[in-house]
Amino acid sequence: MGKEWDRRQVLRAAAVAAAGTAGIGALPPAASAHGRDADLVIHNGQILVLDHAFRRAEAVAIGGGRVLAVGRARDVRRLIGRRTQVLDAAGGTVLPGVNDSHVHLNALGLNFPPFSYNVDTATIDELVAVVRSAVEAASTPDGWIRGQGWNDNRLPRPPRRTDLDPVSGDHPVVLTDFSFHAMSVNSAALRLAGITRDTVPPPGGVIEKDADGEPTGVLRETAQGLVRAVVPAFTPAEVARSIDVGVSLLHAQGVTSVTDPGIGLATLGLYADKARAGALGVRVNALLSGGTAPRHLREILAGYHPPHGIDPKVLRVAGVKLFADGIPTAAKTAWLHEPYLDGTNGSLVIDGATVGEQVANLHEMIRIAVRAGFQVGTHATGDATIDAVVAGYLKAMGRDWRRADLRHYVIHADLASRATLRTMARHDIGANMNATIKYLLGRTLDPVLGPARTDYQWPYRSALDLGVRVTSASDAPVTLPNWLQGVMAAVLREGMFGGVAGEAERITLPQALATYTRTPAWQDHAAGWKGTLAQGMVGDVCVVGGDVLGVDPHDLVDLPVTATVVGGRVVYERTPATTVTASAAAHGHERGLACLREGKCCCRLAEETRS
Repeated sequence: MGKEWDRRQVLRAAAVAAAGTAGIGALPPAASAHGRDADLVIHNGQILVLDHAFRRAEAVAIGGGRVLAVGRARDVRRLIGRRTQVLDAAGGTVLPGVNDSHVHLNALGLNFPPFSYNVDTATIDELVAVVRSAVEAASTPDGWIRGQGWNDNRLPRPPRRTDLDPVSGDHPVVLTDFSFHAMSVNSAALRLAGITRDTVPPPGGVIEKDADGEPTGVLRETAQGLVRAVVPAFTPAEVARSIDVGVSLLHAQGVTSVTDPGIGLATLGLYADKARAGALGVRVNALLSGGTAPRHLREILAGYHPPHGIDPKVLRVAGVKLFADGIPTAAKTAWLHEPYLDGTNGSLVIDGATVGEQVANLHEMIRIAVRAGFQVGTHATGDATIDAVVAGYLKAMGRDWRRADLRHYVIHADLASRATLRTMARHDIGANMNATIKYLLGRTLDPVLGPARTDYQWPYRSALDLGVRVTSASDAPVTLPNWLQGVMAAVLREGMFGGVAGEAERITLPQALATYTRTPAWQDHAAGWKGTLAQGMVGDVCVVGGDVLGVDPHDLVDLPVTATVVGGRVVYERTPATTVTASAAAHGHERGLACLREGKCCCRLAEETRS
């Protein structure tokens, strides 16, 4: 895409914004009627209300955790009292707090050494060197070495046990790939897991073998569970610390709300304890992990008790997350109608001896969740899987779906066909897409999917044009939870390594912003109280140091988040000591400063925190 096109896009966005400016200037009478001073006033910036009219303002006042007024600076200034905190936006952009609608919050901090080591390297030798260093730094002679991030779209091949054994000694080694859909382990880990040449993988799993029929140490999809079962779990205290680190990292990106999909009851308990103590820090919308079979889901729901004594605006269990297939990368584990270019295909990862049994079990799990009154979000990337999931939703929703208003959605929705998107729109089934992963992958999947499917992957434009409610998410720590990078990717469709992947699926800047604010609020059943900066909404705010509407879209990723506000309280202000620059992460993908730079692209993370 050239600069000329970019500027036309920006001008269109600016025109939409200008059209919505009328009528917001006057201080709303209801705000004056509060008869109180504001706790916080943010001024000297461009306020994007991000309502459907895309209105703009000059200042916003917050009191009692809610927006008291938004409008002209001279009107909002009336609410400044002796105790009012005044935040200068310094000419930047002020918008609602970002809602990252698919974040594995409980796993973020566990990406730091000594818990885990970054193995996102360009060569096998470099990866082996990281493992050697981790072994040398280990505090025990036979403790587990964990790593994350290897990428077989980048490496010449996956790392194997024959690479790891010479440097690992008595240490079992488990290295999860960039997608969390595959792992590489050494011989010590294979022995502890009891994996031999005769081991039969679970449904949907792959145990890769060499020419002699011996396991190479590469395990994909559900086969990873054979090793996870023997890896020591992180302690509750370690996970609790990870949550705190993750929240701090989210604050530095302007994120105030998240959906954590696929958590267990123990993690829910940690969130509940923090919420009761007023120490959670972000608003968490949670989906319980549904397992791989109806019996698993029944067991989970039988053990679930809604958290008590907690504001549902802080922590809410919305529903259940199901996991239906893999991913359409070099792993080739997503289930497609038309095979990959090499003739292979992925499959469902739901229990069942045949495809028919797997689909039946998937539909039964959806039915169980719906009958319990839960929203269902299902990981589905291949078009065949998405069709099976949507068919299951329709069957379970029945004729009264509008009254139930559960708002089911497809997680990732990589290759949802236009026909299926049309069906989703008619039944208000949402799509949770990943522009940051699109940036990460770019055109690298051409040899796997072919150019046409690579262009179409994450069909933002098609979905919005057909009326689907689309949300955007980072899938962190799969990718950096940097919504500015996501907006850039959704507008430009350019990959990290160059090239445009799907010009026809570009969307406008206002549309991209809505996928990170207003639409996720709808998905959370929270559009009445968050997602915009209209009067009466919660005082969750993200302040960006620059003109989001006016900058060249290529430069969005370089704009810093300068402040984050949750419920009217400033929880982050950018200083040299707290800065995590978006550009450094986006351009370099270094991992040392934060696990946000792990560069992974899918969601086995709820399981990772238990291994």
